[in-house]
Parts: sequence; C-alpha cells; structure tokens
Amino acid sequence: MVKDYDKEDPFEMKAMEIPGGNIVHQAQVMSEEFRDMGTTKDELMTMFSNPFYSGLHMAFFQLGKESIEKIVHQVYENINVINGQES
Repeated sequence: MVKDYDKEDPFEMKAMEIPGGNIVHQAQVMSEEFRDMGTTKDELMTMFSNPFYSGLHMAFFQLGKESIEKIVHQVYENINVINGQES
C-alpha cells in the first residue's frame, strides 16, 4: 500500500539542511552520544575515519586525526570524572 505524501504527517521522513556551526562542538556532541550508547574509544575512532558515517567523517576530514583523537579522549575522560573513576 502506497500512502500519499502529507506534509503534516509527523512520521514522514523529510531531509532538511541544518546550518553549520562549530565543527569542534559538533564532533564533541557526536562523541558524547556514541559514548553514552556504549561505543568504545577505538570503535568511535574507526567510525570517524569511515566515510560510511558521513557526519563523523566530515568532522574527521575537516579537523584531522589528531584533533578528533583529542576530542574523543576528552569526552571519555569526562565520563570517568562524572562516575568518580580515575583514568
């Protein structure tokens, strides 16, 4: 069954452009999201370097490996501080 497009349908997928901004902040937020879902640091670094993950890879391409490693390290260190654990 094919459903007609209804712009008011809340379940209809729509592509939308989101204005760019601070790419460092975007990389940090994406890292926090994946950390909170249980992704390890190594898995996340692999995802950043993989073009399949376009948002992560865009940050990796623009900032470079060293900057992304620094961001990921800081994000994972912050969770240790919040949990009261030592690094």
